[in-house]
Amino acid sequence: MGKDCKAEMILPNISYHKILDQIKDGIFITDIYKKIVYWNQGAEELTGFKSNEILGRYCYDIGNLCKMDHVGNTLCGPEICPLERALASGTSGVYPHIVFIETKNGSELPISINVGPIHDINGKTVGGICVFRDMREEFRQMVLASEIQKKMITLGKIRKNGLSVETMYKPANEIGGDFLEAFFLDNKNLVATIADATGHGISASLFTMIYKTLLHASFAHLDDPAEVLKEVNYVFLQTTQIEGYYITANIVIINPNTLIGKLSSAGHPPALIFNKTETGYKLRRELNIRSIMIGVDENINFQEIEFQLEKDDLLLLSSDGLLEAECIGETLFKKEGIEEFLADYTGYNMLNDLMVHMNKKSKYVELIDDVSLIKIEPI
Repeated sequence: MGKDCKAEMILPNISYHKILDQIKDGIFITDIYKKIVYWNQGAEELTGFKSNEILGRYCYDIGNLCKMDHVGNTLCGPEICPLERALASGTSGVYPHIVFIETKNGSELPISINVGPIHDINGKTVGGICVFRDMREEFRQMVLASEIQKKMITLGKIRKNGLSVETMYKPANEIGGDFLEAFFLDNKNLVATIADATGHGISASLFTMIYKTLLHASFAHLDDPAEVLKEVNYVFLQTTQIEGYYITANIVIINPNTLIGKLSSAGHPPALIFNKTETGYKLRRELNIRSIMIGVDENINFQEIEFQLEKDDLLLLSSDGLLEAECIGETLFKKEGIEEFLADYTGYNMLNDLMVHMNKKSKYVELIDDVSLIKIEPI
């Protein structure tokens, strides 16, 4: 009782300014119109701007207070500003990506931001608060991990042995949990794989690197995708011994001479074969195998499907980041979204244009999940 009474006596006599100035994170408070009414000492130290240079100004009028996210998307605008969205919704939240702000000396500072509304005693929203934290060291580590990951996956285009392969990799964060690769086995048959590890970020990327290592070790003495998946799954469970982490994957192997291919799947979305028409592309076949993920049962046997590519076909492998993207109207993009896009597509940058199309339909400004795509065509 005595301790509680002392606390009640202390708190009313402490200025919130003095409390917030003890916090090393940057903190600023705005009114409902986003005019800055408080700027703590942590914000001064991180940005170089003194409070007397900031107070009374609107955050969008200062310059690049929240310059952009990790992929270059601007964050200043009525529908994309994290603070404005918090004021409109009346809820708090952490922006899921690293954000860059421009400091007084013109340098870019990577930060994390946490925003929320401020309510009066009647529950009415009267302002907003933003807490931002220095993420320079974390960002350096993410950049290094991202560069390593880029060296481990297949990016861009390959034209070899009568086949054209194009890939696209769009992580939701600085580093992703998807994996894709295409290579020619013994300089003959094409191997293409796409995988998705549990979670996001560095931990998920580590599991995709394990998948790559096991994949190549298996293909060193196997050439059947179902047998490769079986061995990858067995060794993954034997060596990692970490519960709750799984990998979905598709593996395709194609003979360039006959264009006969085999696909095996471990809980991954179906591969799709489209045929070129006069007006676009029409879905010809869905390569769907119901199977469990890598990391569930070490004794599982994986199935495979044989398929034949025709001259005007293309084979599309995708991660669930595309198919399960949430669209405006509370629907998912799904394979129907791909079909709709390709039905009248006549462009020359299909994967990029498909991503643009999905983003236009998405209910979110930023990617919520990693997106990976592989397109294979006879040439």
